[in-house]
Amino acid sequence: MRICLSVGAYPTPEHPFAAFISSLAEEFSRFGHQVFVIAPQSITKILIRRKDKALPYYMEYRTGGSIIRVFRPKVLTFGDKRLLGRITMKMNQWAVCRCFKKIEERFDIVYAHFWTSGYNIMPCAIKYQLPLFVASGEDKIFFTQLISSREILQLKRVVRGVICVSTKNLKECIALNLVEKDTCIILPNAVNLDEFYRMEKSIVRGRLGYAVNDFIVVFVGRFVHRKGAKRVSDAIAKLKDDSIKSIFIGSTMSDETNDEEPNCSGILFKGKLKHSDIPLYLNSADVFILPSLAEGCSNSIVEALACGLPVISSDMEFNYDILNTSNAILINPLDVEEIAKSIKYLKEDKSLCKQMSFSAIKTAQTLNYSDRVLKILEFIENKK
Repeated sequence: MRICLSVGAYPTPEHPFAAFISSLAEEFSRFGHQVFVIAPQSITKILIRRKDKALPYYMEYRTGGSIIRVFRPKVLTFGDKRLLGRITMKMNQWAVCRCFKKIEERFDIVYAHFWTSGYNIMPCAIKYQLPLFVASGEDKIFFTQLISSREILQLKRVVRGVICVSTKNLKECIALNLVEKDTCIILPNAVNLDEFYRMEKSIVRGRLGYAVNDFIVVFVGRFVHRKGAKRVSDAIAKLKDDSIKSIFIGSTMSDETNDEEPNCSGILFKGKLKHSDIPLYLNSADVFILPSLAEGCSNSIVEALACGLPVISSDMEFNYDILNTSNAILINPLDVEEIAKSIKYLKEDKSLCKQMSFSAIKTAQTLNYSDRVLKILEFIENKK
């Protein structure tokens, strides 16, 4: 198939966010499909955040000889607040459709990563009578507040199938009248088990220069209130235990305040990493923590499970498809005291940590990335 992948973000070496989208494109390509990515880049963000602009078109050469063609049309954006948000939506849709029309290939399907990207490509799917598939993995689906009820109905009619990363996302799609249940499939996010796997902790710590006997907590995500890096930091500070160290993989964006940046003592590493370097740091840790307030299905949690890490995360519906009492401690994500108690509990019970580590790996084996992409392709074949 010739697949047009409509996305809102696409990773670059300078900005490795949304690496999972690049992985999806690579897997589609690896299974023999031609992949064309349309990922608009905001002129506003380039100017305000001094973000490096990507080339308008380039090709990525992947292992095995596959090629991914990436188009990055520029677009002027105004944020996502009500009236200005509606203008942003229209500008993105115009930029994506203009780019689509310039591509000489004719596609078999369009695949949108998140609903906003589905809206962006919708006019092209209608004009060229192409099956449109949407991957719903948003922490919150908000774009319906920025478009008309007529457009929502129009999108619902053209969408052939929806891949939801969690039961929470499925329920939200239905509640917003974007889709009927029989048009959906639930496939939690998955992980490349060739990249993320259990390594010998003592060897990894030796490479990184970390002490063997320390208890290391790792967090992966943006340093924002929703993700909870500061709450993890505050919980560690509350414990006043010098043997508890921490790793915070992530960053604060240039247009955000640094109020949510972790600042406890004993931080071994804080900052951005290449996605390929994250497995090493995960494997140096004893436990993974993400007290997030909203997710679709966290890629970071799935990657941590694959590395055999017990998880401390939110007792909220977005986690229930992948986490349970065998591999995680589920907590109130806003309760710093509860986060601190969970860290202490796992630190003091090595037997429980070992059991949860085994269960984490077992869970991850069911979340193999290649298997997930095969299921997506089968779903598309059945629905197109």
